[in-house]
Amino acid sequence: MKPLKSAGVFALIVIFVFVLAVNGMSFNAEAISAKSYALIELSSERVIEAGNENQRLPMASTTKIMTALIAVESGKLNETFSVPPEAVIVEGSSMGLKADEKITLRELVCGLMLESGNDAANAIAIILGGSISHFADMMNSRAQTLGLSNTHFCNPSGLDNPDHYTTALDLARLAAYAMKNKDFAQIVGTKKMRISYDGIKNARLLFNHNRLLNSYPGEIGVKTGFTKKSGRCLVSCACRNGVTLVAVTLNDPNDWKDHTALLDSGFSKLKNTPLLSSTPEITAKVVGGKADTVETAYDKSVSAPLQSGELDRVKMTVELERFYYAPIVNGQTLGHLVFTLDGKVIATSNIYASNSVSATGIQIKNSSFFMRMFDNFTKLLRAMTF
Repeated sequence: MKPLKSAGVFALIVIFVFVLAVNGMSFNAEAISAKSYALIELSSERVIEAGNENQRLPMASTTKIMTALIAVESGKLNETFSVPPEAVIVEGSSMGLKADEKITLRELVCGLMLESGNDAANAIAIILGGSISHFADMMNSRAQTLGLSNTHFCNPSGLDNPDHYTTALDLARLAAYAMKNKDFAQIVGTKKMRISYDGIKNARLLFNHNRLLNSYPGEIGVKTGFTKKSGRCLVSCACRNGVTLVAVTLNDPNDWKDHTALLDSGFSKLKNTPLLSSTPEITAKVVGGKADTVETAYDKSVSAPLQSGELDRVKMTVELERFYYAPIVNGQTLGHLVFTLDGKVIATSNIYASNSVSATGIQIKNSSFFMRMFDNFTKLLRAMTF
């Protein structure tokens, strides 16, 4: 019987080791080769893992995330432009643009983000900014509005310059914001595509340099980068089971491996968690209606990515006006439920009217207009008083 007992113990050990292998070992920060790195949850931009995340460093072609963001936000993606001749004279990577060829802004962004074309970056800068230097000013202005206080751009491509820098955390937050733009996300998540070449439809083939799109389950973007000064830089984004993460490494000789470790760590810690343990009834006050209140509805299954123990710290705020003027239509959006964790918004849910309230009597549809009329009326009465 002893051999059988020993075999049983051995089997338990094997199972234990197998479970460890499947679930992965705990995150080892010392194993990350990057000079700086950050892993954040996309919706709230909460930091999950980080090291030297606020150190200012060059970021090479990950710069193009900002260039692409400005382009997709311009509202001109489907417009056709002539490639400025000065844009095609570049060092480094290129999408092979020809001077004066006709191309849409969308196609330029595709060449920018898939093939990392410096010619595309320059063309976008000159088309939208008039010059590379003015476009750099636009990039810095946009960085300020996004709160990227440790980021400064000198060009749209990421070529080395002492005053061209970011941090892993700033870059992660920039990428998280950009990935919320549908056009941006669609482009950076594309593995390959065909676009026009000097007027010939579908004659130019583009390949995405982000290897994780083929090797990491759930990978959806965003950008690679390299110069001798910056070293290997990488921004990646992956989504699994309702959790979306953004990872950034700067000056990292083992970036593919490190991003796998960072993303695995994030997905092991964060779970998409229901936020409502109970579903309170919410009513809104109505003025000028056949009822004084209106019942509401909201998404009772609202959820957010949380780590173990964080649910107890989530706070919910009901955002409604003090009252609403009738008529109220069933399904009308009245306000929002806002969920925060340590002061950061992690989820929102619309609050809708769940029934209609008809108007009755004198309707006050515009309170500011009514108040102005009331003030004018009282002034008129005062003027008529002897």
